[in-house]
Formats: sequence, structure tokens, C-alpha cells
Amino acid sequence: HGTKTEIWNKAKKRDLDVIDATCPLVHEIHHEVKKIESEGRQVFIIGDHGHDEVMAIANQVEKPIILSTPKEAIEMRKYKRGGVVSQSTQMIENVQEIINILMQKVFDLKFVNTICFPTKRNHEEIKELSVKCDLMIIIGSFTSANSMRLTELSLQRNSNTYQVTGKEDLNKEWFNNVENIGISAGASTPDYLIEEVKEEIKTFERKINNE
Repeated sequence: HGTKTEIWNKAKKRDLDVIDATCPLVHEIHHEVKKIESEGRQVFIIGDHGHDEVMAIANQVEKPIILSTPKEAIEMRKYKRGGVVSQSTQMIENVQEIINILMQKVFDLKFVNTICFPTKRNHEEIKELSVKCDLMIIIGSFTSANSMRLTELSLQRNSNTYQVTGKEDLNKEWFNNVENIGISAGASTPDYLIEEVKEEIKTFERKINNE
């Protein structure tokens, strides 16, 4: 997700060995907001308030404006010049809606598309999969913005959608009278968790068939 510059500075002062595992795209967003600010533009960040990635992006510049919803954009005053980036895991529909509002609020608006490709691909795949399946299982942490958005997109198209953090969250009753099961997972979900959930679901299928 990246982190605030003050934490980097504290680590340097303590002469700590730091391994930077931040997604390269997130580092690119940091670069882009600095560039926007250097051009004398107001920085707008489309993202979730309080999320680690958004906080780290915002920390790169002075007085950025974070917009989470179209309503927040509507309530904003007008600006002469501005630049927009988004949290890397934002839904493109939300970004587009906010951008459309900003185009009416900012005379000279620059937009840098910082939604990562795997996120866009996963969102498109979940849209297709959720309408084809009787039941959808999304594997991922409830603190993961990426996983929560996959669940949201699936629920919009299939009310029989459940998010789980592991096999222990599965409920056998979900699988009654179900023929097609779709499984997806957040970008940060470990492969072993996905495999465990798949194997547990297979045991449910065998038990249901035997009954």
C-alpha cells in the first residue's frame, strides 16, 4: 500500500534496514501527485478515506482533497486548475462518475488513470462470472478494499454472494440446490487460502450428492 514519508524518515534516523514491498504502481501514483502539485494544480485523490494506500498518496503533497463518493465531489467548490489520480483498486464506475462531476467543477482538469490493470481485469471478470453462477464465493479480508469491491460488484449482479476469509467461514447450507459455483479472490489473498476454500467446497458437494 505504501506508507507515509514520516515513517520512512524515522526508519532512516534509526538506521534500519528497510525492504520496500510497495506495489510499483503505487509508487508511480506518488510520483504523479508530486508532478501534479509541481504544475500548480490542486491535487484530487479518488479513494477510500482512511485507507493506507490513500493516506500514503495524500502524504506526498500539501493539502490534497480526497473524494470517496460522487456526493463529496458535488459538494466541493470550484477550482481553476486541478489534477486527479485514484486509489489503484477503485471501481472504474465510481472514478468515472466523480471525474464527470469534477469536469464541471474544475476549469483546467488533468486526469491520470492510476487504476491497476489486474484490478480492472478482475472487476470485468467478476461481472461476467456473477451472472453465470448460482452462487458466488469471494475470498479475501474484510479490511481489503480490493476484496470488498469484488464482493460489491458480485452482489450487484447476484444476491447469492458471500465473502469469506477462509474455509472456516463457509456455510454448507449456501450450497443447497446450487449447480454452478463461482470463486474469486482479492489480489492480496494467498494462493493457499484459495486452494483450501476450493477443496472444502468439493467436500460439501460430495456430502450433498451422497445425501
